[in-house]
Amino acid sequence: MAQDLREQACWITLVFESGLSTRVVNDILVAWCYQRKQSLQAFFAADAQVWAEVCNLKADALQKLEQAREKLAAQAFLVEQLEHTSISLLTIFDEEYPRFLKSALKRNQTPPVLFYAGDLNILQRRTIAIIGSRNASERSLAFTHEAAGYLAGQGANVISGNARGVDQAAYDGAMSSDGYTTVVLPHGIRKLSGVKMRGLLPKIEAGKVLLLSQFHPDAPWVVSRAMERNKVVTGLAQVVIVAESDTKGGTWDGANGALAQKRPLYVCQINNPVLPGNEALCKLGAHPLAWPATDVATVLSPLLHTSHEIQQKQISAPASPPAQLSLLAISNFPQ
Repeated sequence: MAQDLREQACWITLVFESGLSTRVVNDILVAWCYQRKQSLQAFFAADAQVWAEVCNLKADALQKLEQAREKLAAQAFLVEQLEHTSISLLTIFDEEYPRFLKSALKRNQTPPVLFYAGDLNILQRRTIAIIGSRNASERSLAFTHEAAGYLAGQGANVISGNARGVDQAAYDGAMSSDGYTTVVLPHGIRKLSGVKMRGLLPKIEAGKVLLLSQFHPDAPWVVSRAMERNKVVTGLAQVVIVAESDTKGGTWDGANGALAQKRPLYVCQINNPVLPGNEALCKLGAHPLAWPATDVATVLSPLLHTSHEIQQKQISAPASPPAQLSLLAISNFPQ
C-alpha cells in the first residue's frame, strides 16, 4: 500500500480534484507511473509542458491539473485525518489491489484508488455477491438472509452494496453466521453515518467486515455513484446471486453487468409470485435457484464449488510483474 502520506495526497488530488475522467486519469498513470516509473509527487512537481509531452494531454486537461495542484495541501490534511480514523488508501499499483477487479473492468471504469477499513485478506476468500432491490419482497429478503448465512457459514466472503432491502439482508445473514462480508459503499467512506460506523467498528476490528469505497471520502450518495458501485460489487465476486430484480433499474443493470463481466449469475426463482426480472435474467443466461428449498446446502453448495474453481484459476494464473502493473498496460487493459 502507498505508505508516503504526501504521495497519497497526490493520488487523491489527481483522481478526485482534477476533474478528469477515470479514463484520462488511468492514461496518466500508465504513461507517468508505469512507463516513466515516476511518482505522482514528481508528476505534480513537473510543469505543464512535461505533462503534455509525457501524457499527451490537451490544454483543457493541463489547465485542470494546474488548478488541482493548488489543492495538494488540503489533500495532505485529509490523508492525515484518514490515517487517524484507520481508513487506508489502496492504489491500483499496490499488490493488494484486487486483480480480479482490474481484469473485470475497462480502463474508463477501473477505480484508480480504493479507500477501505478492515482486513483486505477477506478478499482472498471465495467471494460471492448478493444483489437485489431495495424494495424486495419479504420472501426475497428471507432468501437473501438464509443464503448469505449459509455461504458465510461455509467460509465464503459475502459481498453487498450497503443499501436497504437485499443489501442489508445479505449483511445481516452473513453476520448471523459469524462469517465474513465485504460492504462496497455507494458514497464516500466518511459519509457512513456515525451510528452505522459505530455498529460496524467491532466487526471491522475483529476482521469480519471489510468496508470499501471507490469515491472521495466525503462524496455523498447520488444515483450515478450507486451504479458505478455495482460494477465493483460484481467485479470483486467470483459468483453473483440476484435475489430480486425488476426488468429495469440498478439491480437489472448490475446483473447484466455481471454477465458482461462473465460472472456466473444465479437468480432466486420463486414461483408464486413469479419475479419478472429474475425470469428475464434466466433467459439471458442466468441459472435459477429454486426457492424455498428444503435443503439449502443442495441448492447453494454448487455455487461454492464454482467460486472455488474460479478462485483456483486466479491463483494459478501466471504471476504479473511487480505491483501487477501489467494489468494497466495498454496492451492488457480492457478497452
